[in-house]
Amino acid sequence: MEHKRILELALEALQNRRTDVDAEMEALRTEMGGSARATLERKAGPTASPSGRRRAKTPAERKAQSKRMKAYWAAKKAAAAAKAKKQGQSSPKSRAKSTH
Repeated sequence: MEHKRILELALEALQNRRTDVDAEMEALRTEMGGSARATLERKAGPTASPSGRRRAKTPAERKAQSKRMKAYWAAKKAAAAAKAKKQGQSSPKSRAKSTH
């Protein structure tokens, strides 16, 4: 039991020491011209975001993406229609219309 208490005290001392070291590191980073968060972000790289979320898109970026996706789906739809026509089948929409 005494051995366990010694280990607990050693762990507590190390945790206190770690807190002191972290505070010293923060002070040094601030003195060097940046916050700890900015330093960590530089280490993590530009793709990492501290909150885990993506940055919000601007209206221009949303509009450009919308154009790209509309073109993508139009091409995909045209390819499917061409494939169906080549195989001699009608498109799913025209089949649905002809059955009603």
